[in-house]
Amino acid sequence: MSRLYRRGDSPNWWYTEGTPPNRIMRSTGTASLKLAKILKKKWDEELFFRKNNIPQNQRMTIHDVCEEFKQNMISKKTKDQSMGYLKQKCKYIDNFNEFMKIPKNRKMFTQVDSSDIDRYIVYRIHEGNVSAKTVGDEVRNIKLMFEFATKYKYFENENPALHPDIPKHNPKKRIPIPTQYVLEVLRSNHISEKDKAYWSICYYTGLRAGDAGALTKNQVQKDRILIHDTNKTDVPIEIPLHPKLKAMNIVNVYTKKQDRDDSTKRFKKELLKIGYKERADIHSLRHTFNMMMLTEGGLSSKDRKKMLAHSSEATTADIYTHQDFDFIDEKIRSLP
Repeated sequence: MSRLYRRGDSPNWWYTEGTPPNRIMRSTGTASLKLAKILKKKWDEELFFRKNNIPQNQRMTIHDVCEEFKQNMISKKTKDQSMGYLKQKCKYIDNFNEFMKIPKNRKMFTQVDSSDIDRYIVYRIHEGNVSAKTVGDEVRNIKLMFEFATKYKYFENENPALHPDIPKHNPKKRIPIPTQYVLEVLRSNHISEKDKAYWSICYYTGLRAGDAGALTKNQVQKDRILIHDTNKTDVPIEIPLHPKLKAMNIVNVYTKKQDRDDSTKRFKKELLKIGYKERADIHSLRHTFNMMMLTEGGLSSKDRKKMLAHSSEATTADIYTHQDFDFIDEKIRSLP
């Protein structure tokens, strides 16, 4: 066990580790405790490597491997992968890196084992308040990182994320809210103008909540909404403006996530007031829009996926031709 101490004959901090006759004693060369602690950490790591005969190529911190893995993913981006998709995968790796920075979790990359992964799963579900599905996505990416580390000889043990103990995920599927309920809520006289605008954007465009709440002046054009870089997929969206949206202020309605969450709670309360008791939230309006474009608009699966910016189906080249846009515009203007 190493420690820092002061000697009476020196203004600097000294480092010591071990017991006689193998005790190490050396000056840090600095009177700054902050700098001395940095040196202590460095020397502790060097001693650990030497004592455990860890080869140079395995002397990687968790942070080092996480960063290298992310860079590798981005460098091998395919044309079918959006930057939004890769950013999300990088975020999953960042979450694990931050967890391993918590003092009680700190260790070298070569020391990570399955118990760390299991503790991470519990931490994310209970402290991070994320779903089992999301944690499953995160752990799958952590598994890929360890496969990457094994390939480059940074890790030689069994992949610790190979058999994760993830709780079973039984999601309740969102279903489209029947249009009569949505219209009854939107026609209510006691909801705020901002809520009405936010809910109307989601209903008449099918945009994701984050994009719907943060539309800019440049994105809201005379006859359409044009978003080149969405929050989630980097896939461009071009949607004709419904006449009712043209009559509203739909720019920067709710840019903060907390404001959108609060508005969602009010939306759910309004649905309950009029007797709609199925599981529903703002995202359900995206499903409602998709359903209307199918049943009332008769749009093909390809057109609907393009309009909803599904990254698995759309690419950055998927902007409508003039003929396509006029056809879609006609269908949207017909919505009640």
